[in-house]
Amino acid sequence: MRNLTLGDLKLGLNDLLEKRASDLKSCQAGALYAPMLTAKRDAINALPEALTGGRPLAAQLAEADVWHDGYGGAVWHLTEAILRHPDLPAKVVEAATRVREAFIPSMSVLRESYADQASAAKENRPSLKELEAELKAVDVPGGKTLYTWVSAFLKAGDNIERLLSDRATTGAEAGEGAKEAGGLRGGTIGMLGRFRAAVADEMASNAKLPKNLDGRLFGYFDELSQARAKQGKAAKGAKAPEGTEPAGGDEQPRG
Repeated sequence: MRNLTLGDLKLGLNDLLEKRASDLKSCQAGALYAPMLTAKRDAINALPEALTGGRPLAAQLAEADVWHDGYGGAVWHLTEAILRHPDLPAKVVEAATRVREAFIPSMSVLRESYADQASAAKENRPSLKELEAELKAVDVPGGKTLYTWVSAFLKAGDNIERLLSDRATTGAEAGEGAKEAGGLRGGTIGMLGRFRAAVADEMASNAKLPKNLDGRLFGYFDELSQARAKQGKAAKGAKAPEGTEPAGGDEQPRG
């Protein structure tokens, strides 16, 4: 279990203390160690997400991106409909062209990184004022105008920028607690090892305990450890030969 991360330990302890509570109570070692392991689990849960394997604010960024891409796609498709229409006034077509060029020239804009989307929202905000009349002249479903959609699109980009800034702050705070987190990880793994040894001693002296008690208590930890070991081997085997580039190198990261 020495290769388990804090994220692995969180999963394993939640499983042990919640799903396997009856197995814990079935032996004296379980009754002794359960409160101490609960304290370790609670301490791990209190750590910043960045220290337990997650990316800070990932869910919030994904939600903001849904709004950004939703409004952006709606604006693009509406302007596309206007540009494709064979019999609209020239001034309407010209306005749609200006709106598209200013805010979302292509759908690929919606596949750019969070940082690029946030930057574009800031750069394009002056165009909202410049094109206000054209935007308010185009009605959209819900009794609103295209100005409302573009405003929401830019607001979502601003929200992404705020969340990225908050993520950076969270990451910096997590870095300050990395040493303490490392000690918590080592202490938890050590406690689990002592608990397992105590269970083995108790099983050797008490024939009434289930023969598979070790597996029932520690099986999930073993699975997590094996998966972590395989992951490490796969990562080593996947290293590209020197001088080569992995496929998809031009793809932009979203988070």
